[in-house]
Amino acid sequence: MLEDVRTASSTLCKALDHYVSTCSKLCDYHLQECAADKTDELLNTVANEIRLVISYEEKLKKSKSSINVIRNSSPSAVPISTLPPEVLMRIFQIVADDQPEILDTTNTPFKLSLTFPKYPETLSHVCKRWRQTALASHSLWTQIDLVLHHPLGPGFLSRAKAHLKRAGQLPLDICMIDPTLGKDYLPYGKPYDFDDYDFLIFTETPMRSLGLISYHGLHSEHCGFIEYCITNCARRTLEKLIINDATGRGGPYRFIESADRFHDPKTLQIELSEQMLECFWNSASILRLSTLYPYWTSQAYHRLTDLRLGSDKTQSVPISEAHIFGILKASPDLRALHLHLDLTESFPENVPIETIQLEELESLNLSAIVVDINPSQILRFIAPGRKPLQLSISEEPTDVVEQFLKRANVTQLRMITWGNYPPFKLLNLCPNIQILVLDVWGNMNSVNFQTVPERGGERDSDTPVNVRSLYILRCEGIGMIDLQNLVQNHSVQELTLWETYPKVGADSKRNAYKPEVCALCPVVNYLTRKEKSPVDNWDRF
Repeated sequence: MLEDVRTASSTLCKALDHYVSTCSKLCDYHLQECAADKTDELLNTVANEIRLVISYEEKLKKSKSSINVIRNSSPSAVPISTLPPEVLMRIFQIVADDQPEILDTTNTPFKLSLTFPKYPETLSHVCKRWRQTALASHSLWTQIDLVLHHPLGPGFLSRAKAHLKRAGQLPLDICMIDPTLGKDYLPYGKPYDFDDYDFLIFTETPMRSLGLISYHGLHSEHCGFIEYCITNCARRTLEKLIINDATGRGGPYRFIESADRFHDPKTLQIELSEQMLECFWNSASILRLSTLYPYWTSQAYHRLTDLRLGSDKTQSVPISEAHIFGILKASPDLRALHLHLDLTESFPENVPIETIQLEELESLNLSAIVVDINPSQILRFIAPGRKPLQLSISEEPTDVVEQFLKRANVTQLRMITWGNYPPFKLLNLCPNIQILVLDVWGNMNSVNFQTVPERGGERDSDTPVNVRSLYILRCEGIGMIDLQNLVQNHSVQELTLWETYPKVGADSKRNAYKPEVCALCPVVNYLTRKEKSPVDNWDRF
């Protein structure tokens, strides 16, 4: 066999040399034919040869692929091939999990790009052993991504069907994405729409997570997808539910309830009994929802570890204080709590408020620019544990906020549009703070920037609190001297500016040059509006 390969290679080499030489001579022949006005036969021959050369290239690529498969299977040439299958499977899983998200958003939801995933498919094309290993690792294939209104939609659908065949009986992670506002926008009703989800065959395969991300509000296709998955999924397998209406346009429904019994006229009615629907919700531990929710008294809100309701970018659904209290009490192990809803129907003033112990709480986001919620309304319910806490609040802090900070171990604090309240009051209540985010959303003069008490004033004997990382966002009119004082007073090691352009000089007419800003601190991140917010992960859905 090896001798056959050598003979074929030698013959091919000689033939290629002869072919290249002949094609070169054809150029001289072309000049002669043009002079004699005899080009028709020559051009026909050239056109035919171009088609043949393309076919030769394809055949050579196939040969190269076969040779590479053999090489990649050789432990001496590729040391990773010596690893046992279970180690190789683990590496494959890390590579697949670590690849970029298929939907890339900038700091605005109106700029999107969708890319087709490389893994795990590419891993199965390297060599025979890798293919066998990848196909035997069913957990590699449990991610099912569906895309609406985009040219890549059919490719994602074919990929989803292939993944289903390879996932075995493992629970699936299913996500529908509608990137309608992207550069490849396709109007509704055009190609690449589909509403037949029977290929998901939930009677055989359970569902671990269900996700919907739409940049075009919530329409019948989206709600039909959610309804199908809930109706047909095996009971007690769902762990995570994500419904993200990223643009806030909303849709015809606000709640998801059983058709047998529902509380709101704007309800997506599921053709399951109330008991069966509650059984479906009962296993979930992570809910991240905007504009469409299980009703507030549902079992969906029991025993959660991650709860994110509403978004500052979306239309808000009202919720009463009593419902919030009931939800928090039913999930004492919450690690993340983000609330961006219109809070209505407060408890009567004469009713004593019981505090709820949330020992595991690590992330608490109550910031609001659009929705009607005051952080104090929620903080008075919560008795946090001693775990490091990331806290995000808006509006002018009250004594309720101050009392909460005394009880909590806040290590990361974001203040948004805090009015005349001096930030040093909160900093003095956070002795372990490492990260401070001041999100101004306007001119520096619209908020109080006093982070250090005045001499002779309140707690003037206190040493200013050290802050490792300081973020100043969306702040107009701040001067270089202001930044310098902040950095020096709090021994800042990392300074991040976003949509913030400090002024220089007494007249404050000139923006500081980047080298001037970078000289303020050991590490400086000077970001423009075109770049993603540096605290985007604080609000990540």
